[in-house]
This record gives sequence, C-alpha cells and structure tokens, in this order.
Amino acid sequence: MSKRSIISDPRLVYALLALVVTVPILSHAVLPVPVSATTRAVFDFINRLPANSLVVLSFDYSTSTVPELHPQAIVVTQHLFTRPVKIMFVAQWTDGPALTDAVLDAIEKGNKKYGVDYVMLGWIPNIATVIGMTANIAQFFPVDTLGNPTASLPLIKEFPAGKKASLVITFATGEPGLNDYLQFWQAPFNIPVAVGSTASAAPGYLPFYNSHQIVGILISLRAAAEYEILIGRIGLSGAIPAMVALSASHAMIVIVVVAANVLFLLRRRKTAGDST
Repeated sequence: MSKRSIISDPRLVYALLALVVTVPILSHAVLPVPVSATTRAVFDFINRLPANSLVVLSFDYSTSTVPELHPQAIVVTQHLFTRPVKIMFVAQWTDGPALTDAVLDAIEKGNKKYGVDYVMLGWIPNIATVIGMTANIAQFFPVDTLGNPTASLPLIKEFPAGKKASLVITFATGEPGLNDYLQFWQAPFNIPVAVGSTASAAPGYLPFYNSHQIVGILISLRAAAEYEILIGRIGLSGAIPAMVALSASHAMIVIVVVAANVLFLLRRRKTAGDST
C-alpha cells in the first residue's frame, strides 16, 4: 500500500478517534470544568433546603439517554444523601425503577435508612397518579418496589402527600417529564422543580428557568462533571474523564477536517503544476 493510500485510509481516522476517546477514560483524565449558572442553581438550592425536607427524584429517561442523564442522577443523589433530607424515588418511564437501583448501587448511602430516609415507589403509570399522589401517596402506591406496604413506612407516614415536597427533580428525556410536574405540582402547590436535561432538550427548558418557574437545569454530561466538582467527588460518575474524551474527539475531528482540506489543496496545486 502506498503512503498516499495509508494517509487517506478512513480506518486511520477511526483508529485515532478510538485512541483519543479511550485514553482519557482509562487514565481517568481530569481537566477543569467551569461551573455553569444553571448547574450551580440546583446545587445551591439543595444546600439551602431545611433539615427534614422531602425531595422527589423522578427518573424520566430510558437507557438510550443513560450517557447524558445517568451521571447527573448519580451525583445529585449522592449530594442528597449527604444532606439531612428525605428522598422519594419515582419514575414516569418504565426504565426508571431499574435505573434508580443502578444509581443507588453507585453511591455511598452513609447512615440513611430505607423506609425512614428514602423510599423507592417505582413507576408512575399515568397522569392520574402524578396528580393523585400530591394528595395521597399510599393510595396510588400501595406498595413500594421492594413489596413493602407504603402506609407502614415511616417516611410515608411523615409525608403522606406529595404536596409536602420541598423540591422535585426530574431527569427528563422528554415527555412525560418536566411539564407534568410544572402543571400538577409546581403551579397548584408552588413546589420548586428542577430538571436534568439532555443537550438537545435544554434550549426548550431555558424559558422556564429564565421565568423562575424552575430553579435550575442540569445540562447533559457536562452538568454531571460540574456537579462532581461542586460536591468534591471527582470520579464518582465518570463524567469528567468522559468530558475530556468528548473534547479531545471534537478537537481531533476539527484537526482532521483542516488537514484533509490542506492536503486536498496541495494535491490540486501539484496536479495543476504537472499539467502545465
């Protein structure tokens, strides 16, 4: 194979791309990530919550968006488990309960006790449940995901209605997701709501943030990296090495495109010179 053929072989580009992606992840590379205002707003709000507040975490995404939203869910859940608050896990998407289990397996629970400090209620099957649980949780969730009668759990006895929540965070791929909580929780009961968003959906959520209808937005993988820095748990979700890999891959693509165009122009000039 000629030198020209090797340089123009697309397999070389794929090999380089694999290299720049895997090396930062395997080496746990760390680069500084400036913290955005929308991420800090969520962090600061959680830090200001009074002791014994109820926080509802809604896992409203599927496995297809795990790379963007799952690291967010890990770092936010870890932050909440270091705060003196109660946590209720629900999900408007059917993948949500399994993703909740994965998040809880990835964090340090400290001295939090199941049933007392946190509960997993599972999948919300319809909009009637979203509305109804604001008034009576046990009626719409007779048992939790572990099979325990919810009415017997100390946390549910303390917070029998969702309208007593001090914050709802939905990690949302789309709908159902943020709009349901804005319409049926935030609007009638003035419950603060935050959203963990994919990069493509974030622009649609910004008007809610600018109008103060939501307290903050976690935008894609970057927000998880920022949040790791805020809570001082670098490496918890793998977001920072992934961001390094993402940045390196983008830089490599730019370099390859520029180099390819330079080589094309040089070859065209040489061809034009040879023809004369």
